[in-house]
Amino acid sequence: MLKGLKLSLRNLSRYRTRTIITIMAVLISVLISTVVDGLIRGMFTMSTSNLINYESSEVTVYQEGYFEKRKEYPSDIFISVDSVSSALTKLDVAGIPATPRYKAVSEVISYSEAEDAEFSLNVILVGVDKERDSEVFRISESLTDGTWFGAEDEIILGSRIAEKLQLTVGDMVTLSTTGAMGFAETLDLTVGGIINSEDPQVNMSQVFVSLADLDSYLMLEGGATEIAVSDGLPSVATDRFRDRVQKTIGPELDARYYEEVNEDIIAIMNGDKGSSLLMLLFLFIIAAAGISNTMLMAVMERRKESAMLRSLGFSRGSIVSLFVLEGTLTGIIGAVLGALLALLVMIPLSQYGLDFTALLFEDMDIGYRIPLILRPGLYWQSFVLIPTLAVFLSAASAFFPVHKTGKEEIADLFRRT
Repeated sequence: MLKGLKLSLRNLSRYRTRTIITIMAVLISVLISTVVDGLIRGMFTMSTSNLINYESSEVTVYQEGYFEKRKEYPSDIFISVDSVSSALTKLDVAGIPATPRYKAVSEVISYSEAEDAEFSLNVILVGVDKERDSEVFRISESLTDGTWFGAEDEIILGSRIAEKLQLTVGDMVTLSTTGAMGFAETLDLTVGGIINSEDPQVNMSQVFVSLADLDSYLMLEGGATEIAVSDGLPSVATDRFRDRVQKTIGPELDARYYEEVNEDIIAIMNGDKGSSLLMLLFLFIIAAAGISNTMLMAVMERRKESAMLRSLGFSRGSIVSLFVLEGTLTGIIGAVLGALLALLVMIPLSQYGLDFTALLFEDMDIGYRIPLILRPGLYWQSFVLIPTLAVFLSAASAFFPVHKTGKEEIADLFRRT
């Protein structure tokens, strides 16, 4: 084995140009496949994380009957103050972070004196508990201007809403919404803050008002349309957590996992995940063809050498082993270099990201909860599986042609070279 290894290394140095070409084929294949895989994985991971951290939490608790109508935001089905208080107490005792919320379809209206014009925009009103909300969501961390409910009768806007309505902190707006039992209500509020979160859907469609303010205006009487629950570990979220929450709060309320609440978004992501994996497979097939052709050329050009080795008494098996070992060594060198280069490329990309703002409109809803600056993820699976496949492919590409030539007679090999 040691002699074979020395001979293989000597052959790699002898055929230096061909070795470099083969190594480059493996290196480029591993580099491109690893970076693309990181981008795909990063896109799905970021979208799921943002969905949980900014919109729906891991588990959402509803009053019975609300879940089926949740897309309509019905205001006549909500959790009573007693049920909210009981559920929060039980969850607090169990050490599970939770916060009540009130959601309704609303309209924000502003007036510009400079243009002497009125602007309006349909939004989703989210009533929040200003103390508890930060235990479950990261909305308060996304403030770019103003404060998190520093005074009464304040509204916090998504950054795109503020831009469209030409609003800044301190401006007055009118909020037209619905209260308990569906009656209409108009609120005059001051813009207290502007958020720019990692979730573009929040930035362009949601406004936030303190539940304490909404309670008096909308006659909620301490109730809420939902209770958002999270254990702070979205990366390992499972539906077992939903079962734990349901057991904690009892059967009176309905606990739903985030995949159930956002079934349309999850369906889009799962469908695209299959397409993305297919694209990655297609990309790797192209890369595999490059590696195979390079190795095939290297082996076929050395048929005369194979014939000479056999005439010197080398067995067919030892010759096949020698070429396969060369292919494996070439694959290992190329795969390691490709993985290292991919790491060097992805580290800055994971920090600064790829800017797609020139290709996509900022208000375009593509289903994913990701900003237009996409950051790839660094996953050990990418740096292990793809290089391993490349090494195996390199070895297999050497095996089949040399195995075929090994069946030919020595005289035939000399005549054909």
